[in-house]
Amino acid sequence: MGKWSGWLMLAVVMIMGAIYWMPAQATEVKPVAAQLLRVLEDSGAIGETIQVRARTSMGQMQSPEEVKELAKRWAEQLEIPFSHVELSRKNHMIVYQNETKQDGVQLRYEVSAVSKNGSFDTYLVLQLTGSRQSLLYIEEIQETFAKALKRADFIPQISTCIRGMYNVKMGVDQQEGKILSIFQTLHASELERLQDVSVVSISGYTHMWEPFISLNGQKMNLQVATHRDSESAGTWITVGTPIITVEY
Repeated sequence: MGKWSGWLMLAVVMIMGAIYWMPAQATEVKPVAAQLLRVLEDSGAIGETIQVRARTSMGQMQSPEEVKELAKRWAEQLEIPFSHVELSRKNHMIVYQNETKQDGVQLRYEVSAVSKNGSFDTYLVLQLTGSRQSLLYIEEIQETFAKALKRADFIPQISTCIRGMYNVKMGVDQQEGKILSIFQTLHASELERLQDVSVVSISGYTHMWEPFISLNGQKMNLQVATHRDSESAGTWITVGTPIITVEY
């Protein structure tokens, strides 16, 4: 992304600083990746990358041994080889993680524990990354993970990001037009906008799916961002729910 990567990550930090996740709800979260990919490609872009990230708090553990047992138990339950899980310790954190690839999908499994007052706040993160060709497999894995967590009374916070490219360089007015056309297709209302000489990012809310986060007291579950690529003849677009969690 070149010189714009710092600006774009700053935009993400600014938005993340103004929001918080709503409490987990006891409802099944259906995959929306196919829906996001469809509206992105209907706007004229070519779908490039799909990423689904699920995160859930696993509560407090009292010792590093309990953290290890938790990481092992969930790796086995999700059929992830624990013998290949790596352990790292830094800055009062314990992290067990593993990356595997199957049928074109990169799977990252991570259990992290943060030391706090003698115990450990523990979190499970599952990240799936693939292409439009592996979309069905990504959604299948996502649903399998969500059901396994739900059986244990955990409802994960799930973010979905689709990245694509228009094969033309666009000015900010054209980028804005593409984003607003996606908002119109998804019957979404605009809440916040960030804009620069080559980047546009608009956040909002749609009733087309339920999960959301709170942005300054308002519901938000959609973010669309565009970025004119300085190194090619194209313009990147990223569509995310409830917020973009990758560089755009």
